[in-house]
Amino acid sequence: MRRRLPPLNALRAFEASARLGSFVAAAAELRVSAAAVSQQVRRLERYLDTQLFQRLARGLVLTEQGRDWLPELSAGFDLLGDSTARLRAKRADGLLTLTTLAAFANGWLLPRLQRFRERAPRIDVVLRTSRTLADFRREDVDLAIRFAPGPSRGLHGEMLCREELFPVASPRLFGAGRTPDGLAAVAGYPLLHDIDAHPEQPWLSWRAWFERARLDPAPAARGLQFTDSIVLLGAAVAGLGIALGRGPHVAPQLARGQLIRVTQDSWLAPWSYFLVAPADHFKRPAVRAFVDWALEEARGAQDG
Repeated sequence: MRRRLPPLNALRAFEASARLGSFVAAAAELRVSAAAVSQQVRRLERYLDTQLFQRLARGLVLTEQGRDWLPELSAGFDLLGDSTARLRAKRADGLLTLTTLAAFANGWLLPRLQRFRERAPRIDVVLRTSRTLADFRREDVDLAIRFAPGPSRGLHGEMLCREELFPVASPRLFGAGRTPDGLAAVAGYPLLHDIDAHPEQPWLSWRAWFERARLDPAPAARGLQFTDSIVLLGAAVAGLGIALGRGPHVAPQLARGQLIRVTQDSWLAPWSYFLVAPADHFKRPAVRAFVDWALEEARGAQDG
């Protein structure tokens, strides 16, 4: 007999909203809009002919029916996730799902990835780029590369590489003239700003650089501002100004001569890039093969 199940997308929307306490948080986890989550929950309520949430000014409150149903629904999703993980873990080769920041993938991983394909030709990589942290319990992800002060709580982590920052620009920004000889001279050029940086990452801010050098931070208030570091780098390559180049991100542009290091000033970020996942993921052959390769690549870059 065919099972009669509620709409599965609607179930995911309700479970995430109930667990996280809001449609906005659920939308971020599910990578859809808050309006779409709300519509899916209403669809589920119509299907069940039952109200699952009270929608109040202060937020969502589960009804009695919603509270009773949520633990069983969450347990069902957990069981499905665990069984899927066990099935995938049995594969010696096959698929490796990796998540990381787009800028790190573009600058550090992609120029090297062909070497991994040559080393492990039977492993296909699914590369997901997102600024949202992967939820290993609920997402089909084998491994993540995260930029953080340390490994995430509850996850095993192996440090991949550090990050050094330094001013970079297109050589055409200076024409036939000399490049600036220090931060004080940099202040006289257009500056490009990453305004989407984490508040605990002052090394990404021009203001922090000038203050650290005991210079007037006023120039940091001027210039083009960006919420995407890849677009910011594109602006630097186009000759629109000087950017704070993140070593792993700008290596390809430096190698091609699209960008140059403007001064010898640098700032070694206290955060690092970590390979992270639940400890048992590192026992999977595909994960271990990628981790060993990535660590060798990182050591090779340091030795070079």
